[in-house]
Amino acid sequence: MRPMHRFRTLLRNKQGAAAVEFALLVMPFFLFLFCILDMALMFFVDSALDSALHTAARSVRVGSAHSNNWNLATFKTNVCNGMALAFSCQDELLIKTTAMSDFSSMSFTSPVSGGVLSVTESFSPATSGDYVMIQAFLPWNSLMAMVGANVNTLADGTYVLSAAVVFRNEPF
Repeated sequence: MRPMHRFRTLLRNKQGAAAVEFALLVMPFFLFLFCILDMALMFFVDSALDSALHTAARSVRVGSAHSNNWNLATFKTNVCNGMALAFSCQDELLIKTTAMSDFSSMSFTSPVSGGVLSVTESFSPATSGDYVMIQAFLPWNSLMAMVGANVNTLADGTYVLSAAVVFRNEPF
């Protein structure tokens, strides 16, 4: 009967239960917390890209980019300078500009082809009265891809953050 008594005593002993429960739950909790923070940062950078693109596109719309002879590098610099958290923005940001005669000829470019980011970059401020569409694409490495979540856009595990603006140039 002695071994049974020890077994009952062991079952009633609650010392260390909190430590064991904490050890079981701490890893999933922190993984979940870091994934939430990663998604929040990704949405923040995506919002910053959209805002910075709209601000830089304003210079195209009013004609200052045309009169100052902006090229692709100058436009990228203006977009990246407008972003709060521009991690290697200058190197990774892809810009595609399309000038159109009217809105009916507008078509968005898909940046992904076969799981690879493939955008032919171009920039043209166009002329007065032209319709212009500017698209920006920025690869983003996510923590969720590192832990094995299959929610990526590209084959290498990265997302593609994108922003677009469509407008008609003002008379200049």
